[in-house]
Amino acid sequence: MKIWKEESFDYQLYQQIDNYFEQLHDSKILEYREGQHTMALDVMDAIKKKEILLIEAGVGSGKSWGYLIPLIYASQEKEHFQGFIISTSSIALQEQLKKEVDKLSEILNIPLEITIAKGKKNYICKKRLKNFVEKAESTDDKKEYQKIIDKVESGKIDRKEFDELDQKTWTKINVDKANCVKCLYNEECKFLLSRKQLPDEKAIICNHDLLIEALKRDTEDKLLKDPSILIVDEAHSLEEKIRKAYQKSITKQSLEFCIYNLLTYLDADIGEEILAIELTNKVFRKISTKAKMEYKKNAKDDIEVLDSETSGFSCTPALKTEINKLIAEFTTIEQKCLNSYNTDKNFIQQLGNLKEAKKVLEDLVSKDRKNIYWAAFLPNTKEHIELHYVPKNIALLARQLLGKGNYGKVFTSATMTTKDQGYTYFMRGLGLSHLQGVNILQEYVQESPYDYDRNSILYLSQNVLSPKCQDHELYLNSLAQEIDQLIQLTNGRSLVLFTSKTDMNGVYDRLKKNSYSFPLYIQEDGKNAENLKRTFQEEETSTLFATGSFWEGIDVAGNSLEQVIITKLPFPVVDPIMQEKASHYTNSLEEVYIPEMIIKLKQGAGRLIRSSQDKGIISILDSRAKDYESYIMGNLPYQKKTEQFTEVENFALENLQISPENLNVKIKK
Repeated sequence: MKIWKEESFDYQLYQQIDNYFEQLHDSKILEYREGQHTMALDVMDAIKKKEILLIEAGVGSGKSWGYLIPLIYASQEKEHFQGFIISTSSIALQEQLKKEVDKLSEILNIPLEITIAKGKKNYICKKRLKNFVEKAESTDDKKEYQKIIDKVESGKIDRKEFDELDQKTWTKINVDKANCVKCLYNEECKFLLSRKQLPDEKAIICNHDLLIEALKRDTEDKLLKDPSILIVDEAHSLEEKIRKAYQKSITKQSLEFCIYNLLTYLDADIGEEILAIELTNKVFRKISTKAKMEYKKNAKDDIEVLDSETSGFSCTPALKTEINKLIAEFTTIEQKCLNSYNTDKNFIQQLGNLKEAKKVLEDLVSKDRKNIYWAAFLPNTKEHIELHYVPKNIALLARQLLGKGNYGKVFTSATMTTKDQGYTYFMRGLGLSHLQGVNILQEYVQESPYDYDRNSILYLSQNVLSPKCQDHELYLNSLAQEIDQLIQLTNGRSLVLFTSKTDMNGVYDRLKKNSYSFPLYIQEDGKNAENLKRTFQEEETSTLFATGSFWEGIDVAGNSLEQVIITKLPFPVVDPIMQEKASHYTNSLEEVYIPEMIIKLKQGAGRLIRSSQDKGIISILDSRAKDYESYIMGNLPYQKKTEQFTEVENFALENLQISPENLNVKIKK
């Protein structure tokens, strides 16, 4: 079926897009950007030819308008254009895109209703909320929770309506497994109602999690219907999101529950000692011991491991022996269950759980594993574990997902390429390199239009001890000292990015003792990240210590951010997943670890210059940067570099909002 009513419509659409951009040459309000113009026409080609488009667009290149303009023009064809889906990595970007669609719709005089579709965890579950409130111990707590109930009764269930709740509380009342069929509230649930309406929408902005959930549903009961075009923005994070969507786990408690239930159904003689439960405990104890040993060993070499709640483990002959005993016992129970001919639904479900667990254990002891395995420690402990696993062939699964649907697909981000490999690493991760029967267009990288040479300087400090220094406290002292003089230089206005929460807390504890004329903020577990970003932006002279999502989840243009300090090159932790990826290459450093580091480095460094007026300093305080300088300089837009702090001072004095007394300020104790 043709997407367009008639061939002339294609020409008219391209003409409309061309006319829009050509008139920008004379505009006193909007700026003409050639890359944006090119991207818009390429997106139109992707719609028409049902091809895949890969396009990296630097900060300020206007990539969102580059794909929104053709989408809005195409949406005029109500009968044959099947609509569009835009998938993003964050709720903040979803909200921002909604504003941009509304603005462009007004500029182009093309009315367009667009729906924001969020993952289920962003909505309150009335059933879970009711259970949570009933378990509240104090009267004061119940009164406070009543306010939440009142807001829900008024129709508010979105996470953004409940900023006062910490994340720990939210995870106890949000929609979790969406097992809603028998729920008492399913007829009045706003979450379910919104989900049922999604397949009828023609313009949707969702997040990657929801997109993957929809692509995994290979049934007539679709979560999202096939559009004419899918836009995946912030596409660099899609591989990780797909991996998480296929990740599963087994716990000791779930196995014990399953075994006990099945034996009860079989009217077995259940005494204090049940062999299957005894073996389950023994297997999990041994895995826990092996994981702790590997964790301690790796933590000596890589400080980021200290932040991790996971660890790989070796499946030794002794552990395999115990696992095989447990498999044999599971087989015995399974056979007894099959011989019982019990048709009870709960019984059949528990038997299915036992079979799945047995299948996983058989794979764990096999020579040719299909899955990657690791132990996940329970929160704040290195004692009890869950067994987590994910298929090795994520690239194949990703290719199967993304190959679905006979429609165009656009993957875009500011960080999809590396200088040496181009789009190759990105394509391999999603299995696109082996996708058959569809044309893949790899567009030239759209460079940022900002004048980095004039407005920024890259400081590669050699004053900090190596992060591999055996005396880690000494390393943190030298790191804190360098950060101290940098944030004093700019009178705050700094984002300090860490790869390790342990290091972040260690440096913060050292510097918070000093007397600064500006506040220091730190990212804390369980605290609302959006509120922290807002506080940092509004408090113009402040410094924020952050890690994790802040490498790419913060957009602060203007005077509040004049310096980004990257404390350590963001090489990935060598965990079982990275080891599996690296195992396919003879030179894993060049093929896997450096591309991973570069893509994240580009994200972090990209926090600094967010508008044409922005000026600032990028500081990398990892002495190893000297060894990887060619990769750094080849992939970052910051080409004015120095190893001399005095040159950084001169740049700051000439370009930033500082006075001479900021220079060489002594620490006030």
